[in-house]
Amino acid sequence: MIMKCEHCRLDYKQAQMIEYKGKFFCCKGCESVWEILHESGLDEFYEKLGNQTLNPISFQKAMKNYDEFITQTKEGFSEIYLMIHGIECAACIWLNEKILTQQEGILELDINHLSHKARIVFDGQSISLTQILKLIESIGYKASAYDASRASKKADLLKREFYSKLVVAIACVMNIMWIAVAKYAGFFSGMDKDTKDILNFAEFILCSPVLFYTGSHFYKSAFKTLKMRSLNMDVLVISGASLAYIYSLWAMFFRVGEVYFDSVAMIICFVFIGKYLEMFSKKRALDTLDGLNDFLQNEVLVFNGKEFAPKQVQKVCVGDRILLKTGDKILIDGLCLRGEASIDSSSLNGENTPQLVQKGGAIFSACIVLDGSVEYEATKLYKDSKLSQIIGLLELASAKKAKLESLVNSLAAYFSRAVLCVAFVCFAFWFFYKEASFELSLVNAISVLIIACPCALALATPVSNLVALGRALKKHILFKSSSVIEDLSKCDCVAFDKTGILTKVQLELKEVFLDKSLNLDELYNFVKLSKHPISQNIALYLKEKGAKDLNLSFEKLSSIQAKGLSAFFKGELLLGGSSRFLQENGILTKEFNHTHFVFAKKGKILAFFEFDSVLREGAKELIAYLKKEKKELIILSGDNQKAVEKIAKELKIPNFKASCLPEDKMRFVEDLSKNHRVLFVGDGVNDALALKYASVSMSLKEGSDLAIESSDVLLLKNDLFSLKRAIILAKNTFKIIKQNLAFSLLYNALTLPLAFLGMINPLFAAISMSFSSIIVVLNALRIKE
Repeated sequence: MIMKCEHCRLDYKQAQMIEYKGKFFCCKGCESVWEILHESGLDEFYEKLGNQTLNPISFQKAMKNYDEFITQTKEGFSEIYLMIHGIECAACIWLNEKILTQQEGILELDINHLSHKARIVFDGQSISLTQILKLIESIGYKASAYDASRASKKADLLKREFYSKLVVAIACVMNIMWIAVAKYAGFFSGMDKDTKDILNFAEFILCSPVLFYTGSHFYKSAFKTLKMRSLNMDVLVISGASLAYIYSLWAMFFRVGEVYFDSVAMIICFVFIGKYLEMFSKKRALDTLDGLNDFLQNEVLVFNGKEFAPKQVQKVCVGDRILLKTGDKILIDGLCLRGEASIDSSSLNGENTPQLVQKGGAIFSACIVLDGSVEYEATKLYKDSKLSQIIGLLELASAKKAKLESLVNSLAAYFSRAVLCVAFVCFAFWFFYKEASFELSLVNAISVLIIACPCALALATPVSNLVALGRALKKHILFKSSSVIEDLSKCDCVAFDKTGILTKVQLELKEVFLDKSLNLDELYNFVKLSKHPISQNIALYLKEKGAKDLNLSFEKLSSIQAKGLSAFFKGELLLGGSSRFLQENGILTKEFNHTHFVFAKKGKILAFFEFDSVLREGAKELIAYLKKEKKELIILSGDNQKAVEKIAKELKIPNFKASCLPEDKMRFVEDLSKNHRVLFVGDGVNDALALKYASVSMSLKEGSDLAIESSDVLLLKNDLFSLKRAIILAKNTFKIIKQNLAFSLLYNALTLPLAFLGMINPLFAAISMSFSSIIVVLNALRIKE
């Protein structure tokens, strides 16, 4: 008598099972886990498990020591990242969360539903890491310390394995197609049996590695699905291919009928291309944050009692004194002790205008020193800095951002069941009802499987996406995942960052005043003394006006960060900078509403330059197109109210929000996502959270590294015309996908009855199936932006 194990749900003979409290178990491990869950009141786990099955439980004899991976939080508690192995579904995650959160001493727990990486904060005085590992194992799972380098190596090995299988499949299919052409030509013009046998055997040799090496992925997937008493597309693909292969072997060796090795190889090859794209996209998603952390790790100059020496950023302690110089990236938050510096904080808060940092001022990570030098005291550890907090939130966001299930997957189970049933009924109809021979009955059943084999259905999505990815790349648009194309086509709300997206990163001259008595060469050489972006812009403007580099000698040069420059030339005082700086030196100036630079000599203003944010090329055309498509538009910016309002009015966008912090943008996008599918376009560190929480995220190539890594789509040309092209391309692609799916389903509806009635033999079924695939491919080639 066959019975199910009460825990793992696998089938065993009753004689092999252990009875305990009226329940039957396959092993002591399953019995032990069931007892723990039952006594803990967690029987709900089995309801959540549904029809899923688990692996039988085996316990480790000794626990590995992972104490070296434990870090300390600022509150003094222990923190570790673990990989939990054996998770099969959402019920497994629910069970781990329940059993761990109920344990005394475990303070915080976050399990990523995609990567199965768990962050655990615990009190080392109440519970040890060994006890936590044993607790996880006691419910049937295993845990190990998360090591980014090992995880990356494992993912790389999987990628190489998929790549080698794909290469073998493509190489074999290309050669089989040449042989198939000769065979089909011989079918109509005549071919002797010996030549036909040689060609059949050549196809057999080329088809076998495709089916058993490349197709091993489908066999494993189908076996796992059948074990869970379910069906998916892989079951239908591999059952049709395997039956056609077995029949072809019989036809080849007994020299009767036709062989279908070419169809088998083509089915496996083309469907595997889609699997490869899926695997590549998932790997990209999972290793993004690890790559970010590796990139951001660096050294900073820390005072060791004698001098400022390089020190690993992870080893910097609270209270350490750090030196920042021009061009340095700030990695740790702190408080300025000495000096002045002009800080570019646009990547964090969206502000164009550099910020002046003086003694007592706060210094935040993710900013860059434009000019000047400061010493500051670290007030937080690297892992607690603003930048690290954002990265931590991104890890949590990655679990929430699940991709929509594709239309093909939703149809696969029903389609697979229907076709397998029809093929079985077809065999029974001919063999028992029509009393036909076994060979004829089998040929008709295989005809049903071959003609309905989901080559066209399975190709409908991956081939269309493949064509779209190629078209996009030619237009300098990079989709990081093929599934993003479908998601982008469904977005009905677009949220923009202002600075760097709707407006150019660099400021442009709005107004210029040059006094008649001004010496252009003198001013040109003076502004070149500063490395500030505004000074560099003025120098470029003056050079275009004919100013020359005379290598003039200036005396008593003084650069006051975020204010201006002062120097003496031939005994006369030269001043250049903000109106506030000149007023501090007793020179009255007009009021400016935008970023500006004023130049004065001997107390008289000889020139001023006023800058303003300008729209990026293509902004108006893009907004007009999005309004035509009836998409809701909103601007989310860290810039000030006046600057954001000006751009919003210029683009006629009624909804905007200014002075947004990264968390504000994230919450706003999260709220929008409750009623809309949101496309968020941003380029700064302050946009990274919002990019992750949006349905689709997009960034420009010149954006911050964090924004680029957090985005789903990257615009390599740094213009908004590319954004419009990406949206149009996504819409056209999804339209073609739906056409391909509709055609493949209609094709099956029309041809299945003919194959069932024996009106189509396997040869013409294969030709018909191939023809349907060609139509799908040709239709996919129509995709354009």
